[in-house]
Amino acid sequence: MPQDPPNDQLDHIIKLYTQGQMQQTLSQTIQMQEKFPNSAILYNILGATNVGLGNLDAAIVSYKQALKIKPDFAETYNNMGAALKEMGSLELAIDSYKKALKIKPDYFVAYNNLGNSLMGKGDVEQAIDSYRQALKINPDYAIAYNSLGNALTVQGDIGSAIESYKKAIKIKPDYADAYNNMGNSLMGKGDVEQAIACYKNALGLNPGFADAFNNMGNALKEKGDLEQARESYKKALKIKPDYAEAHYNLGSILWKLNRLKDAVECFKKAITLKSDYVEAHNNLGLTFNDLGKFRDAKISYEKALSLKPDYAEAHCNLGVILKGLGRLEDAEASFKHAITLKPGDTEADYNLGLLLFENGQLEKASAQFKLVDSRKSKPYLLRCLYLQDEKQSFYDQLDYLIGQGETNAMIGSLCSRSEIRYGVKRPNLFCGDPLKHVLKIDLGEKCDFNNIFVKASENILNDDRVSYKSQGLLANGNQTAGNLFAITDNLMCEIEEIIHSEIDNYRAHFKDSEEGLIKNWPTSYSLNGWLVSMKSGGELAAHMHETSWISGSIYINVPLKSKVNSGNLVVCIDDEECAAGADKKLIINVVTGSMCLFPSSLLHYTIPFESDEERIVLAFDVAPK
Repeated sequence: MPQDPPNDQLDHIIKLYTQGQMQQTLSQTIQMQEKFPNSAILYNILGATNVGLGNLDAAIVSYKQALKIKPDFAETYNNMGAALKEMGSLELAIDSYKKALKIKPDYFVAYNNLGNSLMGKGDVEQAIDSYRQALKINPDYAIAYNSLGNALTVQGDIGSAIESYKKAIKIKPDYADAYNNMGNSLMGKGDVEQAIACYKNALGLNPGFADAFNNMGNALKEKGDLEQARESYKKALKIKPDYAEAHYNLGSILWKLNRLKDAVECFKKAITLKSDYVEAHNNLGLTFNDLGKFRDAKISYEKALSLKPDYAEAHCNLGVILKGLGRLEDAEASFKHAITLKPGDTEADYNLGLLLFENGQLEKASAQFKLVDSRKSKPYLLRCLYLQDEKQSFYDQLDYLIGQGETNAMIGSLCSRSEIRYGVKRPNLFCGDPLKHVLKIDLGEKCDFNNIFVKASENILNDDRVSYKSQGLLANGNQTAGNLFAITDNLMCEIEEIIHSEIDNYRAHFKDSEEGLIKNWPTSYSLNGWLVSMKSGGELAAHMHETSWISGSIYINVPLKSKVNSGNLVVCIDDEECAAGADKKLIINVVTGSMCLFPSSLLHYTIPFESDEERIVLAFDVAPK
């Protein structure tokens, strides 16, 4: 009696399998085993079918039974290797492939699969040898060219990887995977446009290719097309709703687009699908931080660090939160830990310098900022030198920044302030005469101020979900945390439109100005807004918004003035006593409905007031992207 079924019966089962009808294949294979209980082929098919159904343990049992009947069954050793690899048992998988090749030395498919397991183990060189052996046996094996391309990409040999993918596509023109992988290699090379072309080819061949949509999103994000990237990630998720990486990537785009609440949901979904997704925990923390939910952010960073204790970025981000919570020693320890884990980490070095600066440790802060070669740190080094009255070092740094063409509010401010202190004039690339670029607008004449601004502000301040932050400059008052334009759903939409319109009017008003503030206006900017409410006796000390371009304030409620200047806004070039002259500051009489726009290089503060009413202001920054 034959051990195996006739070919026509086997062909019928194999056809079911190739059509993906796994349950029917399983059922009919088991039925046929009643007639052919010692068929190694049936046990091999049963193993492959169980793999297709996700029953990996059952598959291994079937493969072992097939090998018990037929110890030289190379195909079964190859199939068992694939199942073991899927289970994560790479060493056993490699051993199984090697047994297949010992039986059948020209088994090029097994060489390719062996290479894949070696890649999983990190043995890239051995994997490349295995793929090349497969191609030596079968030079027309497109799959091995694709696999070789992947290995060469990991090795960093992008040029050779691309050539390998091209050979795969030449052999198999409809090879969507090879187009997708070639796109990934081109991204590694920095050739974004060509990568996008490859992803489009992959999707033209396979419109249901979720990975290609996800990778296309990454390329579009790199290109700066955030809205198109968002649509690409959404298409990937429509095809594959449980795609954790696409949820994470979509969240990252939404975060960049200031759609913070939607970003939170995406990161949470990614974490639900993949609980150990450390990057998603970290980015969830970043988003909570922007929402002003500092304790939630802290929890997210701590979760990321419990999964990956050497995650330098999360240590740095945790430091930022601890600093915001007033835990300065813990924050400093976090920044230092990040720097130890990743020496030369610009962000951690910068944040440590900022902490030292804000804590008044100017000498240490200066030393720290000198370690950081970034556009953010250099103006702070200049400010440290100014505050330490190190005139020569200050001018050396200022002249260097002017020579580099650096234009920002802090450098502009220090240029003006140093001229007052030292009597030495330098070119001010930001704004040499900022007091002439202050604009006051009466919004009460332009819109229904009460319905648009007052009611929205009251709703925000009465919303328990809005967080508040500590503000050392503010006396007898509160300041909301996070960017109100990103966290208040639709409450701020009309307000935001009005502000954008007034910013356009501001630029038009000063269109003939030769100041860098106007001539070098940012190509794109974002709005960051917050509410400040003060009770009687409240005041805001002199400060500037260092990372902004222009600053603004809208006066939601200004109590009746008990004195001439009660509650008024003061903008000034310097807050030192020697600069108290009338030509160095401007007192702006603000009332409910007033809007003020001014260069961010100006310091500003409020004059205390006495009243039973609260003084409420919507403050905002125009920040270059």
